[in-house]
Amino acid sequence: MKNVNIAVVGLGQIGIYLYNELIRKKKDIELKTGKKINIVAISAKNKNKKRKFKINKEIFFNNPIEIFKKKKVDILFECVGLKDGISKKIVETALKNKIHVITP
Repeated sequence: MKNVNIAVVGLGQIGIYLYNELIRKKKDIELKTGKKINIVAISAKNKNKKRKFKINKEIFFNNPIEIFKKKKVDILFECVGLKDGISKKIVETALKNKIHVITP
């Protein structure tokens, strides 16, 4: 089974929903696609913000650009929601590294 490494950047309403759905439906996704889903990185502006799930500190990045230097990522979910600034930089960096980008 081929691994698919996923990064989720932005843990607002959409990012949290996506993250939870990936975890909750992981087995279904793997059965339907024949690919093993691995969330290898997450990033948000505020690591200490109260959320309904515990953040895995081993995969949390304060600076989302560092993800591309330290992790092999196949798909980036960019959920920051801005058209410029860090959002643009994250998407451009991912595309330069031939990473698939999905953004709401």
